[in-house]
Amino acid sequence: MATTHPSTVDAVVIGAGLAGLRAAADLVASGAQVVVLEARDRVGGRVFSHRFTDGQTCERGAEFIDGSHVEVLALAAELGLPVSERGGDLDPHGTLVDAGGRAVPMQLHASLAGDLAGWTAALAALMPTDEYEAGSLADLIGPLGLSAVSRLVVGRDIRTEFMLPPEAVGRRFAAEVQSRRVAGERERHRVVGGNDQLAIGLAARLGSRVRLSTPVRSIVADSGLVTLADGEVLAAAAVIAAVPLPVLTRLWPAVPGELGSVGYGVGGKISAQFGRRIWRDYSRNGTVLSDRSWGHLWETTDDQPGDAGVLTSLLSSYDGADFVALPEAPDRLVHEIDRIFPGAKGLAGERVVTDWTNDPCSLGTYSCFGPGQWLAAQTALHVVHGRLWLAGEHADGFAGFMEGALRSGARVAAKIAAG
Repeated sequence: MATTHPSTVDAVVIGAGLAGLRAAADLVASGAQVVVLEARDRVGGRVFSHRFTDGQTCERGAEFIDGSHVEVLALAAELGLPVSERGGDLDPHGTLVDAGGRAVPMQLHASLAGDLAGWTAALAALMPTDEYEAGSLADLIGPLGLSAVSRLVVGRDIRTEFMLPPEAVGRRFAAEVQSRRVAGERERHRVVGGNDQLAIGLAARLGSRVRLSTPVRSIVADSGLVTLADGEVLAAAAVIAAVPLPVLTRLWPAVPGELGSVGYGVGGKISAQFGRRIWRDYSRNGTVLSDRSWGHLWETTDDQPGDAGVLTSLLSSYDGADFVALPEAPDRLVHEIDRIFPGAKGLAGERVVTDWTNDPCSLGTYSCFGPGQWLAAQTALHVVHGRLWLAGEHADGFAGFMEGALRSGARVAAKIAAG
C-alpha cells in the first residue's frame, strides 16, 4: 500500500542471502534499526538445499566449502552446524571421461596426466596483477597444445568453476580466484543437513526484521529511498543491495556501466536420487566429465549415509543453460546416466531441477569477470553510492563463493557502523 511519508529506518537490506543476512545481523548487533527485504518466500538466495523424504540432501545452488573458507566454517561452528569431511581431488581411477559417446576412466587416457600438469602449472603461474587484466583463459589454453580429450577436461573444469566458457573468463579474475586456493583444501566440506541452514540460522537472529515475499521495485541511491512492488516506500540512512548484479541493474537504473557489464555465469543443476548407488557397482565414484551439454556429474551424497544416493549434474555455460531449461531435461539426464551406468534408470526416483539463469531473483549463477572487467569494477563495488552500499559474492575477492558473500556483508556492515 502506498504511503505519503516513507517509513524511516537506519538501514534497509535488499536480499536475504548470506551477504544481506550477515550485514543485517551485524548491524542489529551494533544497535541499528534494520529491515531486510526478500522477494522470495525463503531466505538463502542462491544457497538453497533440497531434502529428500529419506533425509538425504542435495544443494540446488552453492555446494562446496573449501577448508580455507574461514568465515563459512566459523559461522557453521557458531550456529552449531556440523560440516562433513571429504576429499576434493579428482580420482583418475573412479572418474570417467565421456567423449564421443564412450565413457572411460581418466587414467586410461595417456595424454591426460601430462596435459593436466601443464594446465595446472599455467594456471598457477597467473598472478593477480594488472599485467593479466587483458586476455582470457582461452589465451592460456592455446599455447599448451592439449589433446582433444585434455581440452575437454580442461574446458569442463573451467565451465564448472566459472559457469562460462574459457573465452569469457578474464585471466586477472582467474588469477584472483587461484590466489585464494589452498593446496589440499578445495571442496572439503558441506554443511550436514544442508548449506541453507547457515542462512536460516542468521535469519533466526533477525526475526520479524526479515520480510519475505517482499520484492523491491526501485532504489534511489542519493536519497536512500526504496520503493516496494506494492508501492510502499522506505527511507534509510544506508541501503545495502545484496542482490546479484543482473538483478541490481533492474532496481537501480543509475548503476555504473562498469558494474552493469560484469559477466555472470549461466546454467543450473539437476539432481536425481537413485535407490542404490549403482555407480559403485561399477567401481566408480559417480563423477563424469562429458562433452555433452549436461556437462559435469558427481555424487552429492558421498558424505551422507544410506543405500540410496544422489547424482548431481552441473549444467554450466550456454549449452548447459539451454539444457536445464528444457521440460524434458530431468528424464534426458537419467537416460544419459543409464547409458554410462546401465541399470540406473530403473533405480531413479525424485528429480530436482534448478534453473538459475531464468530465476528472476538471480538471473544467473554467480559473477565471472571477463577480460578487462575485474579492475574496472573494483572501485564501484567498494564505495558508497550516495546512501547505497553493495554486498554479495561479486563484491569480494572470494567472488562466486559463500565465503565471499559473508565477507562482503560483514565488511559493509562494519563501514556503516563506523560512520
